[in-house]
Amino acid sequence: MTACLHRKPARILSNERIGMISDGKEWTGRVRDTGSAFLYTSVRDLLAAKIRQDELPEGALLKEAPISSQLGISRAPVRRALALLAEDGLVTAAAGQGYVVGRSGIPLRLSSRRLHEILARETGDLNRTASWERIFSEVADVVTSCMPFGSFRIQETELGDHFNVSRTVAREVLWRLMDRRLVEKNRKSHWIVGQMTARDLRDTLQMRRLLEPGALGMVAADRANEGFDRLLGDIEAAIDSFPACGGATIDRLEEAMFVDMYRDVRNSRLLGSIRRNQLSLLVPRLFRRHFPIIDDLPALQEYARILRHLGQGQVQQAEAVLHGHLCRIEALALARLRVLSLLEAPDMAPYMTPVYRGQDG
Repeated sequence: MTACLHRKPARILSNERIGMISDGKEWTGRVRDTGSAFLYTSVRDLLAAKIRQDELPEGALLKEAPISSQLGISRAPVRRALALLAEDGLVTAAAGQGYVVGRSGIPLRLSSRRLHEILARETGDLNRTASWERIFSEVADVVTSCMPFGSFRIQETELGDHFNVSRTVAREVLWRLMDRRLVEKNRKSHWIVGQMTARDLRDTLQMRRLLEPGALGMVAADRANEGFDRLLGDIEAAIDSFPACGGATIDRLEEAMFVDMYRDVRNSRLLGSIRRNQLSLLVPRLFRRHFPIIDDLPALQEYARILRHLGQGQVQQAEAVLHGHLCRIEALALARLRVLSLLEAPDMAPYMTPVYRGQDG
């Protein structure tokens, strides 16, 4: 495990690039944590852009504490930024309750989740790659490894302490896990890893059948045949050496088929829906860690057929094979999940604790 250097929240945005559109122009400044004289202007420009693009809607209530928490900075630069926005007429003071966007009389309270999406998600406004990406894959692997065995709570503070990162970075990781439907927040605002169920698998496979064939056609229209040829060569090599190719190789090939394949889909909403409904990919990956890979050859052969069709420009045939594959694997995935649920749960990470029925609802 690679230890990360601890950084106080006020330092998290140091030298991070904020890319956003302000009045139709790209703003490419850098947030410097060398004092509020530099930082507050970056915060002001960020909020102003969100207001002008209607991402922060009319009447939205803006307070120092939630904004500073989401941005990982102190309140002082946020306070100054909001005052400047008020001078510019973009926000209005709300009688000791912060500021509202525009001049709406009824404040619109934004949930912490919604505020996070507006300020730090999807648009690349806050690039925390150096902080959260160091630990995201490891945390995601721990979470998915536990899902067949029960429900678990992730302690946000303990997560940060375990990896020696700030609580803001730990929260960023948890929000991204939530976006992938791997964790959820319960009524007590606890981060919960829910047990994977048969219904989860059925529902997500149904969504995959609706979404992924169409996305495959979009990819085929934009991608050069050479990319399909390289992946096809890797899959054919795995088929020829099966089962000696090993489970790790199949994991990598499925990552290429169903994650890397769709990475260039231009419709971000479609891509987000695909990512959130790929829970069924976890089951064979977990199963291969415990059992031989004898049942995986038909899937590899179907992947090869899909790529051959795409390489020959036969998009509809490729879509049909993918749809058939997603239908065929449902019974197998359900059977594998039942077997996994009978195994002993893996050792828990120190930031995860079991949740028993009725305990944390």
